[in-house]
Amino acid sequence: MSADLALRRLRPEISWHRGGAELAPAASLGAFAQAARRGAEFVEVDLRRTGDGALVCVHDADLPGLGAVSELSWSSPAVRRAAAGRVFELGQFLDVLDEEDPGRRSGIHLDLKEVGFEGEAVDAVLGRARRLFVTSSEEASVSAVRAARPEVAALLTLGRDGRGLRPAELARLRAGELVPFSRVERSGATGVAVHYLLATPALRAVCRLRGLTVVVWTVDGDRQLARWLGRRYVDVVVTDRPLAATALRDRAVAR
Repeated sequence: MSADLALRRLRPEISWHRGGAELAPAASLGAFAQAARRGAEFVEVDLRRTGDGALVCVHDADLPGLGAVSELSWSSPAVRRAAAGRVFELGQFLDVLDEEDPGRRSGIHLDLKEVGFEGEAVDAVLGRARRLFVTSSEEASVSAVRAARPEVAALLTLGRDGRGLRPAELARLRAGELVPFSRVERSGATGVAVHYLLATPALRAVCRLRGLTVVVWTVDGDRQLARWLGRRYVDVVVTDRPLAATALRDRAVAR
């Protein structure tokens, strides 16, 4: 799809965070199947690479009882058995979407958790002929996507976990996220994926002026969903409660 993800609809589209958590456990193949079956506009999935090069869908860098994902030997049947239900290959995720949504209604929101496999990951998704946008908190990943596949929307994620930082470090981090445009320019990002607490009116307005896409994450409460689904200059809202979000948006549009 075009790198200009900016949809500019009357209401934002909805990204089903880890497949949503209303119908099946989040980040499970069951959740992704339900999302595709119900015509999710975007299905969000996290991606990492194992020690032997497999692209796997998993959020956390370390798994209890298994250790670091980056050190796993995915070719080992014992590892795959131990990781069953928690980790699965990108190809499995894509196969589930194709089985449940052969019409390709659902796009993919690919969240890259590490640097170094951008081209391989993006090409795997593009091969399934679905809408796609990529998010990453790493400028290097965004730059790599833009260099390898300039037609793909690649957004810089804003809202790093500040736990463990000293007050001065945390202040610098948040200042750089509230005014991120030098980072956006360096990376070639086509937009920002910003935590809702940092998605200020000023940030959204400047993004609009610069033609940048705005994705807001992760919004779950009814009042917050109603607020962000009605906000100006927001293109996609990411939520664990996509069915509730869709109902709220549909009621608002019907008024």
